[in-house]
Amino acid sequence: MADNAARRAKFYARKAELDAERQGLTPEEYGVYKGSVGSAVQPVNSASGLLIISIVLTLISIGVAYGAVIIVMQSMGLVPVVEGDTEFTPVMWLFLFLMFLAPVASWSYYIKERRAQKLRLARGLPRNITESGPSA
Repeated sequence: MADNAARRAKFYARKAELDAERQGLTPEEYGVYKGSVGSAVQPVNSASGLLIISIVLTLISIGVAYGAVIIVMQSMGLVPVVEGDTEFTPVMWLFLFLMFLAPVASWSYYIKERRAQKLRLARGLPRNITESGPSA
């Protein structure tokens, strides 16, 4: 499974390199992959769009973390348990932990695209680019 994920990551990295080369950009100036191969919807890949997604995911994670703290406090007896509450199983804790990886990934994509955007602006190129080329 990890091998498949690594292959998929290399596939998209290579597609990004080819598209950057086709547009006359370095991979650093290109940023995150701009295509929609493997996507059912048009992906968000501008720095401003990635920033909004990152903020939303972070806010959701903060809310979930607050809920997790309440659950821990209930299990310690510091907060009364409401009748009908479900005990958290180890599997639930695992998925809770994995959920916190989404904002981390989102912020890393935002940082990569923002750096690329700054490099493009320094060269006098448009702020945003698409798979087909520069956009306004």
